[in-house]
Amino acid sequence: MDLLRLNLEGRKPSLPSQAEIRWQVGLLSSVLALAFNLLARFAFGAPSVPELMTERLFAVVPISLVEFAVSLLGIFAKHFAFIGCAAIYVALLTVAATAFLHRSKKQGPVSIALFTLFIWFFTLVCVVPSLGFGFFGRNLPMGVVTVSLWLFFVYSLYGFFIGFFGGLFVEQTGKSVWLSRVSERWLSRRQMMAGLGYTLVAAGVYDIVARPLWQWLRQSAAGLITGGSGIFPSIDGLAREVSPTADFYQVSKNAFDPHVEVHSWKLDVGGLVENPLSMTYSDIKALPAIEQYATLECISNTVGGPLIDNALWRGVKLKDVLERAHLKPGVLKIVLHASDHYSDSIPLGRALEEGTLLAYAMNGEALNAIHGYPLRLIVPGIYGMKNVKWITKIEAVDYDFKGYWQARGWDDKAEYKTMSRIDVPRKSFQGKTTIAGIAFAGDRGVRTVETSKDGGETWEQAEIKPAVSPYSWVLWHQEWTPAHPGNHALVVRATDGAGHLQIAEEAPPIPDGASGFHHRKVKSG
Repeated sequence: MDLLRLNLEGRKPSLPSQAEIRWQVGLLSSVLALAFNLLARFAFGAPSVPELMTERLFAVVPISLVEFAVSLLGIFAKHFAFIGCAAIYVALLTVAATAFLHRSKKQGPVSIALFTLFIWFFTLVCVVPSLGFGFFGRNLPMGVVTVSLWLFFVYSLYGFFIGFFGGLFVEQTGKSVWLSRVSERWLSRRQMMAGLGYTLVAAGVYDIVARPLWQWLRQSAAGLITGGSGIFPSIDGLAREVSPTADFYQVSKNAFDPHVEVHSWKLDVGGLVENPLSMTYSDIKALPAIEQYATLECISNTVGGPLIDNALWRGVKLKDVLERAHLKPGVLKIVLHASDHYSDSIPLGRALEEGTLLAYAMNGEALNAIHGYPLRLIVPGIYGMKNVKWITKIEAVDYDFKGYWQARGWDDKAEYKTMSRIDVPRKSFQGKTTIAGIAFAGDRGVRTVETSKDGGETWEQAEIKPAVSPYSWVLWHQEWTPAHPGNHALVVRATDGAGHLQIAEEAPPIPDGASGFHHRKVKSG
């Protein structure tokens, strides 16, 4: 309409310069190439440079900064970082394309092919290795050939879009005319940047606000938000004794978790063993299976935090698999490698305990992708970061292997600290109420739970529902009628099965898990 109005008035619209059009061709080509790359990433597991950038970013920044980002944005911190890395990647490709269009005197198919081959080769021998994944991505699980072919496909599309949008294949008397034909339809640089900015903001809003809100609405409709466990009648808001899989907390180092194809997956067992193994999913499921309840807590969980849940796990004892491999003398640790090139280790003693499982099912169903399909580790007694997901290899070693997070400052022993949490009441209530929550002490069990209504001056023992297994949390509750209306300071503490009281001194999660009593201020009417 603006163009038509200007023509009726007898004035020609101002057209963007050739330099601006080249920049826009580069931006549009880069965005479309990235879009196809992400589609291939989620459909086929293709490598994504922005994802590798995100992983490297979280691997090199100080762990305190990682914890701050996670505490501020939760699991969406990595997604938000990915959006930033994707924007940087698009910007770099845009600069490269713009420079090519400006410098190249003859912009034909051959020159475009040579340009894209250069970008492809530069990525494989410079960018990918600088991100820590080796020349041609040899340290990536998919291997050199797959990485090279997928990136060749991505950059071929990138080159095609440069040629298509630049009009390099539309010639008239040996000269491109496509730019002049469509130049009046291009947006200004300000409009293009504003559109890109709005896209990134929209993606961030979706990741941080819309998606969690939709999940909350879905769970609320299913009765998962306020429904009590049924153990203590009418205690709405108390954690369920067994956490629904959809509600089970999610933490990983990845911006996007791996998708494993079980038909091509195998578990290799090697290192200091007499009989190396290579087992398929069917081989694992054919072994004698056990089921057990076990609670997982993230080492990043704050006092009273939500990063803890309980589930029923089904799998095979790690001990049984190691016995089939026949460990050699001198083994100190068992190292577990995952399909997302994560690794961690546990002491041999832990690996041989009866409760240490290679789990393939959760709450009666096969593990989903988020929780480690097709195989994950469950080790009672130590924080979740050592309960490795997406396992592909088990290795027996005779040295003190330091895992992904231990190399960044987290405690290697990682034994659960005794914790307790107040779930209800939340804010205010009238008359009589119920104080209730959870308590957990790893494989030590919980002996007692006590509550205080005066900020820790006096304590009373709460009623504990017996744990469903030696490795699970307990639910506790206590009926309470305040002596007077007003503000009250609730506190909870637990004593583990060995008789050790929960640590009162407050400490942050870094480096060995948070400690301190959970406090909650409430008001009675």
